[in-house]
Amino acid sequence: MLKGKFAVLSLAAAALLCLQVAGVDTANSGNVDPCNSSASSPTGAIFACPYGDGDALNVLGLTINVTVEDNVGAPVPGVPATDMWLISCNDLLNLCNGSSAITAAAATDVNGQSTFTGDIAAGGCDNGGVRVVVQGIVIGAGICADPCVPVAVRSNDFNANGICTDAQDFGYFTSGYPVNPVITDQDKCRDFDNNGVVDVVDFAKYTGHYDNNSTILHRCGS
Repeated sequence: MLKGKFAVLSLAAAALLCLQVAGVDTANSGNVDPCNSSASSPTGAIFACPYGDGDALNVLGLTINVTVEDNVGAPVPGVPATDMWLISCNDLLNLCNGSSAITAAAATDVNGQSTFTGDIAAGGCDNGGVRVVVQGIVIGAGICADPCVPVAVRSNDFNANGICTDAQDFGYFTSGYPVNPVITDQDKCRDFDNNGVVDVVDFAKYTGHYDNNSTILHRCGS
């Protein structure tokens, strides 16, 4: 009988020890932890438009995978899709309607995982990539690694005024057309299909979104 009681006490002590190992603070369990959470994707570039009718991440093979964990490394399920969005790494994009420029495809599952698969409603160009924000917290590549996901965002709204696209953008595009190979960041911003040259394919993508109507009703997805 005493042996049985000792076993029960030992199990209780072990459970208590598990909560105290290495001084782990469990007070924030269940909340998003930026270092344990992670985001990743293949390297590439996406063509964006303020109207939100550019290329989709999943179509280009650039799906961004997200894992949300708390401070003890446990998954955080049920984070709403609208609570996860993208921002640019160098703050060079005009994200139409803020965080709704692109949100996650679905809420986090039981493993704390979700994806970004759609298109980005934005103007400007950021070759530095994007950051994933979850409930207002920028998450990295795990254990506080570089939070920039290597997906460049290039829009035909070069001046980032929310118009897709106007005469000013046309002047910018044609001033560097054609370019082979692309070298500078400015050249890269015109290389919509990310093949290393600015050519007729990029021109066709640009003209396919040309809009000379600069009224406020034609800005940012209106």
